[in-house]
Order: sequence, then structure tokens, then C-alpha cells
Amino acid sequence: MEIEMFGLSLALTAAIVMLSLRYLRAATHRVIHELCGRSESGAEFWLRTATVMAISGSLILVMLFGSTAGNWFDALRSTLMLAFGGVFVTVAVISRNVWRQAAARDLNKATTAPHSGQVPAAD
Repeated sequence: MEIEMFGLSLALTAAIVMLSLRYLRAATHRVIHELCGRSESGAEFWLRTATVMAISGSLILVMLFGSTAGNWFDALRSTLMLAFGGVFVTVAVISRNVWRQAAARDLNKATTAPHSGQVPAAD
């Protein structure tokens, strides 16, 4: 019975992660595509990297800390907490890095933009 619970835990974790990534894929692709200088191959690389990171990270959490001993409810609860925790951490790390890159890019654009030559009016 433990092997079935273990297999179900891994399958459930993979399904949760894949659904989460599918939900975020289009928006993430647009942002990363912009940050990669409109490079399709760069955006695809980073999306695939994020996918591998999210799946493997969540599966590692479930394998290390998940419980297959006891009843089905406890195993399901543990699996859901670890799977969603893995997704949360992965999305937080990726979002933070994308945010930093976007902010740096916007700051760089603002400091290198040509000035209009107009002097602001005095109050």
C-alpha cells in the first residue's frame, strides 16, 4: 500500500506543478521574450529551465518530506502542502529575478533616454 501512496504522491505533485506552469506560461513567455531582447530561443530556454526547476524541486520536497505511512488523508495533505510549497517557492524565485531584470532594464532606459531640452518651469 505504501508504494501506491508514494506513486500517487509523485503523480499528484507533477500534475499540480504542470497545471500551475501551464497557467503562467503565456504571460511568462511574453515577459521573458521581452527581457531576452525578443529572442525566441532565449525565452524558450528560460521557460524550460523554470519548468524543470519547478517539477524537480517539488518532487524532491515530496520525496524528502512527504509521508506515505499512515492514512490516505495525511499523505494527501502532506503531498499537497509540499507540492504547492514547491510551486510557490519556484514562482517567487523566478518572479523576483524577472522583476529585478525588468526594473534594471527600465532604469537603464530612463537614464539613457534623450532629454527634450526643455527646462522645467519655475513655480
